[in-house]
Amino acid sequence: MNTQPELIPGIHNFCDSWCQRCLFTSRCRSFQLQAEKPHQNSISTEESLIQQLTEALNLTKQYVEKIRQSGTPTGCPSSPDALEQEALQKRSDTSGELASKHPVAELANQYMRLSGDWLKDELNLLEQAGRQQIEQVNLGFHTQEEALVLLNSLKDAWEMIRWYRTLIPVKTVSALRAATDNTTDQPMYTYHLGKAKLVLVSIDRSLLAWQTILVHYPEKTDNLLDLLALLVRLRREMEATLPEARAFQRPGLD
Repeated sequence: MNTQPELIPGIHNFCDSWCQRCLFTSRCRSFQLQAEKPHQNSISTEESLIQQLTEALNLTKQYVEKIRQSGTPTGCPSSPDALEQEALQKRSDTSGELASKHPVAELANQYMRLSGDWLKDELNLLEQAGRQQIEQVNLGFHTQEEALVLLNSLKDAWEMIRWYRTLIPVKTVSALRAATDNTTDQPMYTYHLGKAKLVLVSIDRSLLAWQTILVHYPEKTDNLLDLLALLVRLRREMEATLPEARAFQRPGLD
């Protein structure tokens, strides 16, 4: 009897390539074709919460140091997206050029630049949060559990912003081919429409991540207003340009 989960055809065409967070890797043919690396166990359940908190701070320091050295933390989709961007730039057909120069694509690129500038300016934010939480725990203002929840939510938001800020502009150009291609090829139109749905989902998740940052650091609001307004405008323009995109059902994901 075959107990292996049934594969979901085409699921990898419309995903965000974040395999580490995907619930469907066992049903994705693309993932199965990749060389799997052995997973290391996370923190032992026998360790105390204060040890976990200290480890979280250490991991945060390593994460920040990795960003300083390479500019991109391990696991970010820069390589595949860079290859796709390069391929799009090399295309000489009119529709490809129109897509890359489309006003919506320009908004996506502007968001990538602005968010990159903000992340660079706030590079020490996570490390500062770790130090603050350890101090709050030591003073008795927060429990260890509360500190861990806060640190994990901030780190999750930070990673989500970094992941999607590079994915959004690349997938936006791909999606816009549904609007710029002069073709009657319905399968290709549907394919690019699915990319538009991926962009919209990525924007939705990015906005939630930014909201998490603002909840914990409301003093950052003024510096982020223009950036958030730009991201909301990008979502609105994408929905106006491809009104069918939001209703698109990605295989296994929607």
